[in-house]
Amino acid sequence: MKARPTYILGDHHSNYDDLIRALLRRGLRQCRIVHVGDGEEGYPDTWDDDTAERLDKAFGSLDIDYLSIRGNHSNPHVFDGSVNMPNFKLLADYTRLEIDGETWLFVGGAISIDRLNRIPNETWWIEEEMILDESRAQPVDVLVSHSGPTSSVPSVSNFLLEYIHYEEQIGCDTLFDELRDEAIRHDRLFELVIPRQWYHGHFHTSATLEIDGCTIRQLDVAELVKHQPQPRT
Repeated sequence: MKARPTYILGDHHSNYDDLIRALLRRGLRQCRIVHVGDGEEGYPDTWDDDTAERLDKAFGSLDIDYLSIRGNHSNPHVFDGSVNMPNFKLLADYTRLEIDGETWLFVGGAISIDRLNRIPNETWWIEEEMILDESRAQPVDVLVSHSGPTSSVPSVSNFLLEYIHYEEQIGCDTLFDELRDEAIRHDRLFELVIPRQWYHGHFHTSATLEIDGCTIRQLDVAELVKHQPQPRT
C-alpha cells in the first residue's frame, strides 16, 4: 500500500455522509483512515447496492483510503471481503496487510449489550460476536479490533446492569458471562499476535495502556488519532 499518513478512527455510529462532512471540516486529505468498527454498515435503511461505490467516490475525491472492520453495530455480511474498492474497503476478519513497513491484522466483532432492543437482521445480527481463529492469529506489528482485552473492559456499571437485568427478566442470564468470555478471547488473541501496537474502540472511552511492550490505544466515539509507524529494524 502506498505510503501516506494513517489515522485511526473510533466508532462513529452515524451514516457515512455525516462522517465525510466531519472529515471535510477537519481538513483531512491524502491520508489513510482505519476505522475500528461501528459505522452501521449494511443497515437496510441506509445501505443499498450503490452505497459502497458512492462512498468510494466520496473518499476518492479527498484522496483518502478508508478501511473499516466490523463492529457489533454493523451487518457482518458486508464484511466478507467483497467490498474492496480503491478508496473504500470493508475488511474481512483476519485480513492481514503490509502498511508502511508494518504488518497489520484486523479482527472485528463484539457483543451488543442492547441486543434485545434491536431488530434481528436489520440493526442486530446473531453473527455479531468476535470469533477467535487461532490458526489465523499470527504475529504482527499492529492489531486492530473492535473490542479489547480484559484490561480494557470498564467495571460493571449501573448502565450495564440495566441490560443484564433486562435479559434476566425474560429468562436469559448469559450476558455477563458472554462479555467476560469475549474479553478473554481478546486476551488470547493478544498472546498469539504479540503486537507492538493495538487499537480498538467499542467502550466509548479514550485510554492508553502499556502491556508487555505493547501500546494499547482505546478510542472514544469519533476520536481520531494519528498512527506512528514503528517499522521493523
